[in-house]
Amino acid sequence: MKDSPIACERTSFHRLQVMTPDRTASLISRIEGEAAARSFRYKGRSAHPMGMAPMTSAKGLVSTIMSLTRILYRFQMKAPALRQRDYRGFAGLIRLEKGTGRWFTATAGTVPKPWPLLIRPDFTLRMRNGALRPALFELNSLMLGGLYIQSVARSIMHQEVLPAIGATPSRLGLVPTEDLIGYFTRWIKACRTRHGRGRGGLALLESLPPGGGFSELPMIASGLRRAGCRVEHGDPKELRVRGGRVFLHGMPVAYAYRDFSFEDVSGPSSPSMEGFAALWNLGLVAPGFPADFDQKGILECFTSEEFSPLFTRAEARRLSLHVPWTRVLTERKTISPEGRRVDLPSHVLRRQADLVLKPSWSAGGEGILIGRFATAGKWRRTVDLALKDPGAFAVQSYVENPATECSFLRDGKVHFKDCRHTLGAFFDGSRFGFHLRVSPGHIVNVAQGGALAPLYLAR
Repeated sequence: MKDSPIACERTSFHRLQVMTPDRTASLISRIEGEAAARSFRYKGRSAHPMGMAPMTSAKGLVSTIMSLTRILYRFQMKAPALRQRDYRGFAGLIRLEKGTGRWFTATAGTVPKPWPLLIRPDFTLRMRNGALRPALFELNSLMLGGLYIQSVARSIMHQEVLPAIGATPSRLGLVPTEDLIGYFTRWIKACRTRHGRGRGGLALLESLPPGGGFSELPMIASGLRRAGCRVEHGDPKELRVRGGRVFLHGMPVAYAYRDFSFEDVSGPSSPSMEGFAALWNLGLVAPGFPADFDQKGILECFTSEEFSPLFTRAEARRLSLHVPWTRVLTERKTISPEGRRVDLPSHVLRRQADLVLKPSWSAGGEGILIGRFATAGKWRRTVDLALKDPGAFAVQSYVENPATECSFLRDGKVHFKDCRHTLGAFFDGSRFGFHLRVSPGHIVNVAQGGALAPLYLAR
């Protein structure tokens, strides 16, 4: 789409298009070699899907997204307190899963504050009031994938792709956004400085399935070690308590990063979680409880009059412009996008073509149902399933994400296709980082056929 605030850089796109087959094959071979050397693989096959021509963003778009993200961050920091006092039914509406609820009930009143938080809201574009504007479609705060992938894709872009087409960011008039491994390193070191001053190292914790699975944490751990940190990576069940201290693989732990949901581990009184609970109760773990309130339905708080007192008038106006109408799907009355009071289930069935159904806690695009591309039977069955488990699904206005031409590497081939895109804005309360995903499909996710593209700002 012409005049889009997110676009593929034209010079590099054209040079890749006219590159001879031999030179293209040579470039792909070098990228595959880098991928093998740096564990930059997708499901053990080819290099991880990545953008080939730089994707650029207008500064005005990034400025708007940064302003919105600050509002979202402040709200999410309040979310645990909103649940504790059940502000306007918040606890019943924005439901925590059972395992997370157990940890919250047992420890939310004792874990020291402020709770550290790193968020990554995802934005797309939509036409609003005659202009393409950013539209928020979900929050992410736990298991923030893409840090290592963005870092390596950015490096490969600078070391292999741009030299192959005779370009540099400065010659193209572009400013690279920050390397996300460096961004994460500064954040977690700042968290430790504030909360974990004792002797010991940093534990990167995740709950892997039996037999393991893909994880970015070992590569992130290597980056942290290069930055001078003492780091161990492991499962929270591997933490051991000896002499009043917590150890991971023999290393005394001064601070920990939690890359898992409480749904994936035992409760706070379980012997297997003794070491983690000791760190958690002392406030030596990031992120804190605000991160557990990133389910899809929380966008209702930004689009419902019930929660408008939580925002200033200026914030409310900005949210109304950039957040699609969203509701947690339950049996109740609510206000429709047109401002009418409606029965929510009936409205969802009647307006199928205008809506999207999303499982509250899923990731990777799993379970998302776009009404205009679903059969009436599939839509009704999903609505019935959602109503049997109140809070498990959210319904959202469909956003027509315009496509723009892109070039990306996937499965060993360079593709030139019109793609939709989503922009993720990492924010820790003070600093920003960005990554971009592109996809020829309507669900923009690497798992759904897309690729991750390093983002550049136009000068």
